Amino acid sequence: MAASSHSSLPQGDPGLEQRLGEKLSILFRIEGDPEHPYSEVVGLLQRVTVDETGARTLAVCRRDGSVVEVAEADVIRLKFIPVRTGGPFRAPASWGSG
Repeated sequence: MAASSHSSLPQGDPGLEQRLGEKLSILFRIEGDPEHPYSEVVGLLQRVTVDETGARTLAVCRRDGSVVEVAEADVIRLKFIPVRTGGPFRAPASWGSG
């Protein structure tokens, strides 16, 4: 499965593995609902896996602790979100209270 030429994610970008743990937003294609052909996930880049054909999948951990896996070929837009400076740290809900 080759990456789409419309993707803003460079195919085979080696820098993704070096950005694990960073916050990002991914707009990606989904199938099965012609009225809603896209979805978005925002969270921390948890892992990047490569299958036997060389296709990569990005795993994003949401604030609630759920993980969304997105095939690189389905990515339309990927944007890393800069770390917010100043203000109190807001822990994800999945970390529980404590």
